[in-house]
Amino acid sequence: MANVIKEGKITESRLEEALAARDRLIIELLVTILDEKLVVERPVLRERLANFVQLSSHDDELKDTLYALIQKL
Repeated sequence: MANVIKEGKITESRLEEALAARDRLIIELLVTILDEKLVVERPVLRERLANFVQLSSHDDELKDTLYALIQKL
């Protein structure tokens, strides 16, 4: 049976950190599901995530970091 989701409150000073963590968890979940179901092969998934990074408005240093993180998936 599924666990009940705990209610929380937004702490403004930690909002950006929480958003980044949430996004990371969502991506990890999607990668796990897609990989387990063999819906998308891992190299194809990495390529598509890299395409999203390339189209993003992040600076070059952040893009490089994101590419490295994608390769770790």
